[in-house]
Amino acid sequence: MIYENLVYGILFGIASFAYYKIHKWWLTGRDENPLFYKPNTTIGTVKNWIIIIILGITSLVYLLKSF
Repeated sequence: MIYENLVYGILFGIASFAYYKIHKWWLTGRDENPLFYKPNTTIGTVKNWIIIIILGITSLVYLLKSF
């Protein structure tokens, strides 16, 4: 087992979960404030989900490389 890749996989998993929580927090703030421009926040939502998915895939790759 390669422990360096295992640590990277766990850290990327934590980063993915943390980014997801920040994204949810941002969405609740967006819904409460009517000044947000909706098309801009739609683009921000897509961008955030792409980052979350990439972090998750990177986490899985490092976890699989550790074995």
